[in-house]
Amino acid sequence: MHPLTLLALSALMATMAGCGGGGGGNAGGGTGGGTNDPCGEATRKQWVLNVAREWYLFPDLLPASVDIAGYPTAEDLLDALTATARAQGKDRFFSYLTTKSAEDSLLGEGQFVGFGFRSRTDTGNRPFVLDVFEGSPAAAAGLQRGDEVIAVDQGSGFVPVSQSLADGATTFTDLLGAADVGIQRGLRVLRNGQAIEMQLSKRTVTIDPVPDSFGTRVLPVTGTTGVGYLNLRSYISTSDPQLRTAFQSFRTQNVRDFIIDLRYNGGGLVSTAELIDNLLGGDRTAADTQYTIVHSPGKSGQNSTVRFQPQAQSVRPVRIAFLTTAATASASEININAMHAWTEVAIVGSDTYGKPVGQLAFDLGNACTDRLRLVTFKTVNAQGVGDYYEGLASRMTFACAADDTLGAPMGDPADGLTQAALQWINTGACASVISSSVAGQAKTSPSSRHPPSRQPSVAERWLPGIQ
Repeated sequence: MHPLTLLALSALMATMAGCGGGGGGNAGGGTGGGTNDPCGEATRKQWVLNVAREWYLFPDLLPASVDIAGYPTAEDLLDALTATARAQGKDRFFSYLTTKSAEDSLLGEGQFVGFGFRSRTDTGNRPFVLDVFEGSPAAAAGLQRGDEVIAVDQGSGFVPVSQSLADGATTFTDLLGAADVGIQRGLRVLRNGQAIEMQLSKRTVTIDPVPDSFGTRVLPVTGTTGVGYLNLRSYISTSDPQLRTAFQSFRTQNVRDFIIDLRYNGGGLVSTAELIDNLLGGDRTAADTQYTIVHSPGKSGQNSTVRFQPQAQSVRPVRIAFLTTAATASASEININAMHAWTEVAIVGSDTYGKPVGQLAFDLGNACTDRLRLVTFKTVNAQGVGDYYEGLASRMTFACAADDTLGAPMGDPADGLTQAALQWINTGACASVISSSVAGQAKTSPSSRHPPSRQPSVAERWLPGIQ
């Protein structure tokens, strides 16, 4: 088994689990010292510095000397350590501090605290609902894809969103409050020209990674066995059996063309990305490379190559259209980049986020809650393609531009991205091509369409626009 395929393996002094450019796997890192409190601030800061010095993918971009006493918290120190890489677009807050329990809950169990929907905010500060999770408070309240939130009640009456977001410092996620059970908000939404009000209360929501209602289907195409459509919300461990079931159905129906919907997928576990490659790799063998993991020069002994392992459910694609937006990142981009080396692949929608790097997770001892997610590796495909910090569009043979319309369900032929993907599969040509104003340059700021809160939760980091 590849060392990055599990979220948690054997425990060492400080556990290390991989994620981000993907995720899973463990090793060790120092805890530092300077205090009798094993979880105190001095220990946390020394630990962050020690791990960064040993494992950071860009050691040449770390400060030459650091006085940890000059930083109030470990978070402040980490921000300073990664400042140069961030300015170059190589670590856009990909390195961060969190807790073991919050991350294990999300990546291992698919659970987070929230209202249970995803949104994006357009350039006019208008938040739109993109997806509503089944069984969530948002679903129970009747929220729907395409709803525009026009006002929020934080307890003192409805205030127009345009007014609340006018200063540019507050985000829509900030308006909805912290990721705490019991937080209540009133939403006024606009649907088909009619204003509708609803009340929601945050609680634990369980993500259905491949939604039962629209997550998988075979779209009929005259003269063929159809096009297999799969929607994956997040690369979490609970998605694996659903993926196997979906691909077994595609295989049984002899489907050869596919639409993989990753339009809002911010990544997650590398092990799930590997499984998807294997399920799409029915024509591959164990001699074929999915991707290679590359660490810093000082950790080159950790470099490894992941090869295809076709499964009983694997299919043999002719064409694969990946639906993408600026929220498509990390493990999602690994799948696109890996399969592009072996079969006819297109991205359809808009350019991806641009995150060719991954984080390992370092835990500060068994008695402490801290987990450090640090950028420690990058991935390149079988053709050596990587470093797509500007997004994948400029590296693709086919990058088809299409609008993410909200008037139809995802996967419906009337949906803008699905429609454009079907057109490419049928003709082998893009009706319109994605152009990137930053082609060949690293992006230096996150997408404005899914602005995070001032203190992003674990769920926000992996699921852009989660509320």
